[in-house]
Amino acid sequence: MAPDWDFPPVPAETVETVRDSLPEIVSGIVSAISAESPQYGQVLGGPEGVAIRLGIEQALRSFLEAVQEGKRPAAETGELWRRLGEAEFQAGRELDPLRAAFRTGTRAAWRNAATVAAAAGLSTELVVTLAEAIFVYTDELATQVVEGYLRAQSDQAGELERRRRRVATLLLDPAGVDSDALARAAALAHWSVPKELGVLALVGQSPLAITRHLGPEALVGSDAEGVFLVLPDPDGPGQRAQIERATREELCALGPTVGVRDASRSLRWARRLLTLVERGAVGREALARVTDHLPELLLLRDRELAQALIDSRLSVLEDLGEPERERMEETLSAWLAHQRHTPTVAEVLNVHPQTVRYRISKLRELLGDALEDSEARFELELALWARRRIGEPDPTV
Repeated sequence: MAPDWDFPPVPAETVETVRDSLPEIVSGIVSAISAESPQYGQVLGGPEGVAIRLGIEQALRSFLEAVQEGKRPAAETGELWRRLGEAEFQAGRELDPLRAAFRTGTRAAWRNAATVAAAAGLSTELVVTLAEAIFVYTDELATQVVEGYLRAQSDQAGELERRRRRVATLLLDPAGVDSDALARAAALAHWSVPKELGVLALVGQSPLAITRHLGPEALVGSDAEGVFLVLPDPDGPGQRAQIERATREELCALGPTVGVRDASRSLRWARRLLTLVERGAVGREALARVTDHLPELLLLRDRELAQALIDSRLSVLEDLGEPERERMEETLSAWLAHQRHTPTVAEVLNVHPQTVRYRISKLRELLGDALEDSEARFELELALWARRRIGEPDPTV
């Protein structure tokens, strides 16, 4: 309600005159609304119109009792109009036409009340007072109607969001997907179950910035490990670019595209990749996708194991000074990558071929027969690859 209601009492005889004319005033309001709003004309002419007419009459009676005593109208009237606002939302009608109809009704109420008051000989000063009180009161009622409408709208949105989260929970159930339960929940949530989907794992707890760009098909879910988004058909036309735009300022990872029954696997792999991104083992790109980082997931998921591989193959280089160790690892990596072809290695490293031969000779001394064994060379490549991604040994491991 408005903070001020500073109107002097209206004489009882004037109020009584207006009260006796209430049926005509209500009819005038209804006629004005029907004439200016065909949509509400149909409503007022049907069963719903009975409740609205009663609401108008009750509001006017409450108003007249208040102005007779110079007091604010009873609060119960406001709750009635909040419920009317809720009913308008539940009936599927828009808010703007409702506001327009309310303004029309206000003007009609004033015109009819003023006509009756003038006929009763009310002074101009009191007519003005009555007009001001009517506009303040109807403005308060309009606020209550809108509040009720928005309250119902918010309640429905909240219920729909709860239903959508229920769908996400069923999809990511570690025990497996119950197809019948999923179909029922999806129907209640107005969500079409896709043939394929991907799950986006998030670091933050608020996915709103992302969902604003992805639209209503993206389902928000959460579990003990955090928040995630279920994305239908993430490989569809234009989807990659849209997802990248939506996530460009967020730290997240997208799991593989899978069938509905494998949604939990998509989330599990996405979270593994996200852990590597947070650790710095995978670069923070526009959108980290599991399918782009399968080697990292295979080798770096367990940092201790990756470090054990590095130690088992490269620990003999640790006694070298850091600059020399780095040169040796760089040379070894190029030598393995380019099929042990010295001229190509020299060109890649921008050094003389003789330098390459010298370094390889020293590596043979340090690594023994490993350079001559195909499996050992493969392990050396993996160890060097892992070293580049996890850096120096973690002292906390």
